[in-house]
Amino acid sequence: MNWNGRLIARWALAGPVTLIVALLLMAATPFWFPKGAANVDHIVFGILLFPAYWAAPFFVAVMADRLWRAAVILLGTAAVCALMVFQLFNAA
Repeated sequence: MNWNGRLIARWALAGPVTLIVALLLMAATPFWFPKGAANVDHIVFGILLFPAYWAAPFFVAVMADRLWRAAVILLGTAAVCALMVFQLFNAA
């Protein structure tokens, strides 16, 4: 892959893919936080932690030595979170 191809791939990983992963992480947050006193999901934790959920995949995509490794990490995280969200919606 030439230099322009790597630049476009890194831009795609650091831009839209990172945003999708961060949104999926935010949506899956109630899955691993326990329910509150009134048996209510802690949705606010996902909203408050969104900057961290965005920053971690962004830095993985930007600072990774090998693009395929960053892509595997980001897509694996997205797949796990998508399964959690799917499971949350099917539990009701």
